[in-house]
Amino acid sequence: MGDSVVALTIYSTILFMDSMVALEAKPLTELPWHEIDAIGPILVLVVPQVMTEIDKRKRDGRLGRRAREFNRLIGPAAEAASTARICKGPPIVDIGIAACDRIDWDSLDDLDPEMPDARVVAQILCARGVSDDHKLLLSHDINPIAMASRHGLKTRKMPDHWLLEPEPSPSEKEMSKLKARLRQLESTAPEVQASVTFEVGAPLQLYQVHPLSDKRQSELVDRILVENPKPEHRVPFNLALGYDSSLDERYEKYRNSMVPRHAATLHRRLETHYGQVPFLLRIENVGHVQAENLVLALTAIGGNIHNRFVCYPLFGPMAPQPKVYDPLESVRRFEIPRPVGRHEMEFAVAPHRGEAIELHCADFRQGREWQFQGIALIDPHQGSPFKLHVSVTASNLRGAVSRSFELEYSSESVAADDLISLQSREFHVEFPMQEQFCQQLGAKNLKWFDFTNEEDEESD
Repeated sequence: MGDSVVALTIYSTILFMDSMVALEAKPLTELPWHEIDAIGPILVLVVPQVMTEIDKRKRDGRLGRRAREFNRLIGPAAEAASTARICKGPPIVDIGIAACDRIDWDSLDDLDPEMPDARVVAQILCARGVSDDHKLLLSHDINPIAMASRHGLKTRKMPDHWLLEPEPSPSEKEMSKLKARLRQLESTAPEVQASVTFEVGAPLQLYQVHPLSDKRQSELVDRILVENPKPEHRVPFNLALGYDSSLDERYEKYRNSMVPRHAATLHRRLETHYGQVPFLLRIENVGHVQAENLVLALTAIGGNIHNRFVCYPLFGPMAPQPKVYDPLESVRRFEIPRPVGRHEMEFAVAPHRGEAIELHCADFRQGREWQFQGIALIDPHQGSPFKLHVSVTASNLRGAVSRSFELEYSSESVAADDLISLQSREFHVEFPMQEQFCQQLGAKNLKWFDFTNEEDEESD
């Protein structure tokens, strides 16, 4: 740069930068120099030790590009042994390479010549043409700032907002690659969402019902049998077709087995009646790719699943009636299974008071939504919450879409008489699905009910 002090007097600030300003800060041409000196002009000087440290980084995988860019910036000043303008201002900023006298390390005995930071400070102290009271060290590191301050130099810590955003570590770069790969894979896979909504108000109250005493059971059996005597045979014109030879045996089973069993298990039937809650299962393909060979499994934890309301004869089973032979009955019951289309849902495990259901669909198209209106039969002895777990898989879906949905409830221990009146056949306490029950009963929609076949029911 030459030794002329006069040439340097035009600058209101003469700043010496360390290597981090070049390598870690934003480009020098973009830095907010007005934060150092709002008027200027400013001269940025680079001592030889800083140039050496920057040159070492030209082959560095992370900093090589920054080192080469700095060398191109300061190249004109080095070639002309003068200064080069890097900012037109305001303020004007020039850059140059400092000329330094030989260092007298004996007079700087607190500085270690083997330490790069110490060499930078020593060279600033020996810089020609600038008085020490006009020298300003700009660094982001505390160590060179401390050494410079001990020797009377002015210092300025480079603000954090001058720094570039930190570059990702190798592990972060690898994670970014994996995320990009995952996004690419997801773009070729369906995006399936599943949800369950319990259609019941809160708080939900369920009941644990005490069994009837032996005396109450005996009284209930006697009353039911009085109300349901053995029916007489109906003998039509064609005796061979009209006489029911099984009636005697069926009534004996009714009197000696079905009615006593009803009285003994009434508490459990009341728990079932009061423990039924409607829910809506919804599955939707919100992506841009169809789900191929989709399998949906819904599992109940703390109860069972059905698609009809389980309706026990709580006030007593009716006596069996004589059967009338119908030669066309078997023909009416025969149905040819309807073929299932590729885009239709098919029950592989049907909802019939089991703990799980399973559905299949060969081609669940993008944008499609399917719903299932079910009924949860909650066991009040299992403890809150009741859970429905949904799992969805497909041949072109990586992994599974799984989620659990919970329904909180409280369980109260009661007697059967607290809920219903066996004499007047009335409900003292409403059950969760009473409104739907009355609506379907009024509409005579018998398909909505699952009337338990007392004759076929196994003994508990």
